[in-house]
Amino acid sequence: MERQVISNERPRPACVSMEAAAAMFGWPNYYMPFLVRAGHLKPLGKPAQNARKWFATVEIERMSHDPDWLDKAIRIVEKQIQEMNRKQRGREQSEMHVVQ
Repeated sequence: MERQVISNERPRPACVSMEAAAAMFGWPNYYMPFLVRAGHLKPLGKPAQNARKWFATVEIERMSHDPDWLDKAIRIVEKQIQEMNRKQRGREQSEMHVVQ
């Protein structure tokens, strides 16, 4: 992979993995799939749903300095987590009714 040079003369990768991108944002790894599924974060190429995703370092850095993009990203993740929790609670309540 092509490498770019940052100000302290250390090379940096042109592309980063989902885990490295999450670290650049300072977020847990589990945030990233939510953002990719929502179309708010686009991986390079057209990877299959279960394929490893790569992101352009310059784009991740640009987005990490954009308060509007970050705000929307956090809102997307929070909303999707709330929906997952709501579905999980619904399943647990359904199972409790069956057991009783």
